[in-house]
Amino acid sequence: MADSKGNANVFAYISFFVAALSLVATMYQAYLNTRYVELIQTSVSRGETARTCKDLIDVYFQIKYRTGALASALEREKNPNSPYVIAASSEALNTISRFAALGTFLANFQGEEKRAQYTALSNELARIVGLAHKAPTGDPSKLFGKADDMFGVMNADCVRSATTRL
Repeated sequence: MADSKGNANVFAYISFFVAALSLVATMYQAYLNTRYVELIQTSVSRGETARTCKDLIDVYFQIKYRTGALASALEREKNPNSPYVIAASSEALNTISRFAALGTFLANFQGEEKRAQYTALSNELARIVGLAHKAPTGDPSKLFGKADDMFGVMNADCVRSATTRL
């Protein structure tokens, strides 16, 4: 009888050991799942930021191109109210709106200081297009000096966000 009671105790200890081991394995699995979800979220966030930065770079150079097209149309037509000039100006301003929207999205992850910088860049681009629409500028790329510097800061922010470990 003592022997069966000892076997029961051994089975109880083994059962407790298996239950404890199962609990530890479950806790470790939950930890791994949490880390996996964090990794996926970080990867998605970094991917969206990189995609937005790529789009910002593309749109910035489209603005420069469209501003050149606007200046050429104004030089050719000699009338700022010509349909060709107005169409070119509208395209340039529409591209600036897209740039501002992408900049706002990117600034949402970087704070108020960056939001102010990106807004200032968008306003500078709108000012440049306004100048190109009002009078022939000769070489419109000369108007982009300040904007290029501001864009360089934005591009550096993109590089930092792409290379910084989140």
